[in-house]
Amino acid sequence: MLTAVTAGIVAKKELTAELVRQLRNLKNAELDQEITKVWGVMRDSAGDKQQEIAKFRHIYEAGGSQPGDASRGRAVFARACQQCHTLFDTGGKVGPDLTGSNRGDLDYILQNIVDPNAVIPNDYRAWNLETKDERSISGILKQQDEKSVTIVTANETLIIPRNEIQSLKESALSMMPEGLLQTFNEQEVRDLIYYLRGPAQAPLVATPETAGAFFNGKDLTGWDGDSELWKVENGEIVGRTTTGLKHNEFLKSQMTLEDFRLVLKMKLVPNKENSGVQFRSDRFGDYEMKGPQADAGAGWWGKLYEENGRALLWDKPGEAFVNRDDWNTYEIVAVGGKIRTAINGHVCVDLDDPKISRRGITGLQMHAGGPLEVRFKDLRLELNPKFELLTTAK
Repeated sequence: MLTAVTAGIVAKKELTAELVRQLRNLKNAELDQEITKVWGVMRDSAGDKQQEIAKFRHIYEAGGSQPGDASRGRAVFARACQQCHTLFDTGGKVGPDLTGSNRGDLDYILQNIVDPNAVIPNDYRAWNLETKDERSISGILKQQDEKSVTIVTANETLIIPRNEIQSLKESALSMMPEGLLQTFNEQEVRDLIYYLRGPAQAPLVATPETAGAFFNGKDLTGWDGDSELWKVENGEIVGRTTTGLKHNEFLKSQMTLEDFRLVLKMKLVPNKENSGVQFRSDRFGDYEMKGPQADAGAGWWGKLYEENGRALLWDKPGEAFVNRDDWNTYEIVAVGGKIRTAINGHVCVDLDDPKISRRGITGLQMHAGGPLEVRFKDLRLELNPKFELLTTAK
């Protein structure tokens, strides 16, 4: 099998860490040399690491039949792991993509987190580069030739000219640091592992650390929608259909919000069509959403509509405040059961509704109907705001 991997007949990704462990258990020195050459360094965890693994297994299992919360775990992942690792198409490319790994196995997860240096594929061994001007860089070596070296760190990709390099050495260690779980409290440990073991993506809870990922201004990372209809152009989210739609379409954020303020600019062309901003909402069926919507479109600007629920919650229009076929500033503030919205600084909704949803995701709508284009830009999200409007009329 190892010969087949070397020859490219069997893909190296098929040689999993668990399979490599089984091969090493054969205690064959020649085979161990081949494994190191084909796959990378692997060693048994030291006694202290085994004790640490046992400790975290106990912490996780102490949580009972549902030890963690996947959404909270995703927030921990975003803070500590996402910079390097991808899971469910979200995250960095420095480390391995975790989506297809043996994540359901608790021992597998703990082994790789607690003792990352026990299993190091060749592609993810750290390299230490020293420059002649005394910079020290650690990262993954992606490419090298006689002119330069390309090294990927947790934060950036660097191309270093050869004539600036003092030394370049391969490390016996992984890029992933040891002691990762030591920085978390017990519930955070349970939440992270619960999320890592999950079969599907979970909503990302908005926290001060994760709120900046609401919209990155470059692409639709963190959002779900039909890629034929939704794009990012020059920092703007664009929903466009030239043929019209038979049913509503939504671009759905993966981030869960509770109390928040969202200020954005939107432009709807032609104004006779319809759009809006869902908030504190849930996915509903194949296409729809369920929850409150700050509405937009002829006859609907400024109204509050509960999609797939109680319908109109606020029927006073804000049409008089709208710049037709041009940019409009929409502000939405939700604190507890209180909702306020404004268009171009003019108050539209001012509602206290004990039945309004208190938590959910955001969605941008293209309503069923004729051809339309709707654009959103300058999205600003604030968590746990005061219940007041900040935008003012000019």
